[in-house]
Amino acid sequence: MNFKYFLLMAVLFSFIGKAQLLSIDDCIKIGKENQPDFKIQSVIIERKKEEKRSFGSQFLPSIDASFSHAYNFGSSIDPATNTREPSNIQSDNIGVNAQVNLFDFSKWNRTKIQNLNIEIEKMEFEVIENQYELLVLEKFMAALALQEWQKVLKKQIINAENQLNRITKEVEEGRRPKSDWYDINVIYLQEKNNLEIALNNEVVKKTELIQLLNINTVVAEDINLIRPISLDTLKINPVITNYPSLKKIDLADTRLEKEYTQLLSNYLPSVNLNYSYGTFYSQTIKSLGDTSFNFGRQLKDNKSQYIGLNFSVPIYSKGNNKQLLELKKIEQNLNNELKIKEEKRLNDLFSIEKKKLQLLENLDQSLQEIVKASEESLATTESKYIFDKVDASVYKIAKNQLLSANYNELNNEFDKIYIQYQLQILSNN
Repeated sequence: MNFKYFLLMAVLFSFIGKAQLLSIDDCIKIGKENQPDFKIQSVIIERKKEEKRSFGSQFLPSIDASFSHAYNFGSSIDPATNTREPSNIQSDNIGVNAQVNLFDFSKWNRTKIQNLNIEIEKMEFEVIENQYELLVLEKFMAALALQEWQKVLKKQIINAENQLNRITKEVEEGRRPKSDWYDINVIYLQEKNNLEIALNNEVVKKTELIQLLNINTVVAEDINLIRPISLDTLKINPVITNYPSLKKIDLADTRLEKEYTQLLSNYLPSVNLNYSYGTFYSQTIKSLGDTSFNFGRQLKDNKSQYIGLNFSVPIYSKGNNKQLLELKKIEQNLNNELKIKEEKRLNDLFSIEKKKLQLLENLDQSLQEIVKASEESLATTESKYIFDKVDASVYKIAKNQLLSANYNELNNEFDKIYIQYQLQILSNN
């Protein structure tokens, strides 16, 4: 964790036991600091960088030193006596070998392919980042909706509680029958239960958000989510060509082209320069126990050097190269189909989300009018209930109508905000 993260956490959670305010931007920032997926992908990128070799390094010499100690047990015919005699020989060989690749077409695109591997992993990081931001937004809005819905329920409970207290007093004074108290008490208990259910659901959703952010310094009850401001829809204009998943596919296509060219090099010649320097020692022995390392002057006298230029031309590979080229073409076709599929998915997504947003905005006025009418209806019904002109069932219907209107208005507003921020996240790439 870096200093910026500690500073942010200190600001957010400095007062233990008090509700801390969190915006959607705060959640995304905290999550990126803590999510293992980002750290894992960063390590993968570092590994790809470490695997990369420069173009010039491919033409550095490979040098090795060798030493061998061997025995050869057998017999041979002595021409002088025409008899078979033992011929057991101990031999030691010491050598230094060097090979330089002067020219090899198979290495021509290797560095470019390695660079593309790094860029693809970087783009994968952006893909993960984009998907994570969308997931945080989804969890955040789900928790926020329940948080804000409770405010509506609490107002209704206050209203029901006031009516309960009034009816209780009137029943005690004998001005109302006991059955009226039962009716209003049921309404109060039901609304109290609804609030408790909403609170439990909020705790679950906020806990899911905290788990997604991967923080263990706070619990759901300690955070209060800040309602995002509504965005200007006209300024949100996603461009799919800038989307990381498409960029990644384009990079993969470029890599496939380089790999195809790389395979063509298997039909081209290569040139290698070889050099070796060595010496050997040999001695006739009777058995393994007669081994001697008294090299004397042999190592000095038996020195030899070799230098050679090797020009190799591929002629026949049992069809392996052709098969690899055909497979690479299939991979290119597959990658192209994946790009077409992803372009369609993004175009469809942007199109349907913009359409949804337009339809939601068209509902604003009618939903506001329904809320206002429901409030007026409840106020009128409540007055009638006070003067015993209507019973509790009518009063309950009026309250439920207002609850339904408030829920629809709140849900419509949050759906708009969710789509606006979703499109903003998609358009920022």
